[in-house]
Amino acid sequence: MPNPTLRTLSLFLGALLPVGAAWAQTPPAPLPEGRPLWEAGVAVLGANGPDYPAAGTRRWRGAVAPILIYRGPWLKVDDDGVRGQLLQSGNLRLDFSGAAGFNARANGARAGMPDLDYLFQLGPQAVYKVQLDGGQQVSAHLKARAVFSTDGRNTNGRGVVVEQEFRWTRRGWPDAASQVQAGAQFLWGSEKLHDYFYQVDPAYATATRPAYDARAGYFGSTLRAGYVRRLTSTLSATAGASVNFHAGAANEDSPLFQKRTTAGVLVALIWTPWRSDARAAAEP
Repeated sequence: MPNPTLRTLSLFLGALLPVGAAWAQTPPAPLPEGRPLWEAGVAVLGANGPDYPAAGTRRWRGAVAPILIYRGPWLKVDDDGVRGQLLQSGNLRLDFSGAAGFNARANGARAGMPDLDYLFQLGPQAVYKVQLDGGQQVSAHLKARAVFSTDGRNTNGRGVVVEQEFRWTRRGWPDAASQVQAGAQFLWGSEKLHDYFYQVDPAYATATRPAYDARAGYFGSTLRAGYVRRLTSTLSATAGASVNFHAGAANEDSPLFQKRTTAGVLVALIWTPWRSDARAAAEP
């Protein structure tokens, strides 16, 4: 999803569009006795990326937050975010997933306009996974989510985002405690969602920022890569990078559309000292 936004709390370390990695959240390599049903602890995050898709301003963000990982049979809070499984048939899975992200304040291009609030998304997701040799897995993800913004007091609907993602993962490389991942994402949004980022109403027009009526369509695409390593049984570290391409996006002509290519980086430590004795069933 657009914005350098990162999934909060349980989703806290998964990025949405510019900065990001769903791999940034939970230790990837199974412990010898299997993964706990749940883990709880603290995540420390540092990320740098643009304020919103195609923004000319970027900034560092840091946060410390509680984190919960849960690997139940129907509800999961893990490296794919928060999801409620609806259907599993062979390699195909249908679930209900969510994501959330940071706000963007004091952006120069939007001076005098309303700030961008925190965002969250909810909607169905279809995932098709294929296991390969050597701990490798490839998967295709199709997501359709309603998007909402909130300032902590009021919540507003912001339209719909559709995301197609292709992902490659290799567990246990370059050593048994590590995981690497690479992926590509392609995003489209409704007019209402594009309005939120790119529309300039006449009331906010200036000599250098003309009025603009945003339209629905293509947001952009992202290439990303990440690495996660379990340092101890309760501590893991992650690093991720992404490059975002907005050439050909529906609203390139908006005065708020400033860069066709942006990039983001993310580093994090995840400490989960509390965990269940019960073990989660392995996912197909």
